[in-house]
Amino acid sequence: MLLETLRRDVLDGALALRKFGLVWMAGGTICARDPESGLVVVTPSGLDYEALSPGDIIVLNLEMNVVDGHYRPSVATNLWTAILRVRPDVHAIVHSHSPYATAFSVLGREIPMITETQADWFGQPVRVARYAHIEDEHFVTAPVQALGDGYGVLLGQHGPITVGENLHQALERAVTLEEAAKSYIAAAALGPVPELTLEQSKRCFDYYQNRYGQR
Repeated sequence: MLLETLRRDVLDGALALRKFGLVWMAGGTICARDPESGLVVVTPSGLDYEALSPGDIIVLNLEMNVVDGHYRPSVATNLWTAILRVRPDVHAIVHSHSPYATAFSVLGREIPMITETQADWFGQPVRVARYAHIEDEHFVTAPVQALGDGYGVLLGQHGPITVGENLHQALERAVTLEEAAKSYIAAAALGPVPELTLEQSKRCFDYYQNRYGQR
């Protein structure tokens, strides 16, 4: 099977979205690029992940031509491949419908940096792309622009996207973003919410990404 290990990892990631309460039913998307071949592995459109096997995961190229797989890929494949084309440092994308982060997207509000853990993974506020129907011309351009050089973006009135060098990073960012959004909403019920400055956030990010843990 072509890219069997990566396809299995993508499926495991999709199942993890359910485990962490970030999606329900057939929602969300997991996408990963194989650094060696440049091929992209993505979950199929509209199917329950619990019923899938690694062979059901789609392999395609950056021009969205299916290389291997018998199902239709994610309907937003044009967005995933657009992100991968402009971000050579990114090899994995997670899209979820996690409720607290989605609440910010409904209001068109970025998620500020309020915890050190959040800053460790993002280093800057997570911006919001204006709402676009999947068939609108700016469905791709608005999120790509809002993501910029960051690691997360909110699709307006839809839900979050997180990216990473690998699937583990992208998934951990998805979970961290949801927990941060939840913490913000809980803290706001108690009073004004203090935010980390951009300088503080970037310092946390630099330390965690370059000097923390077993190096």
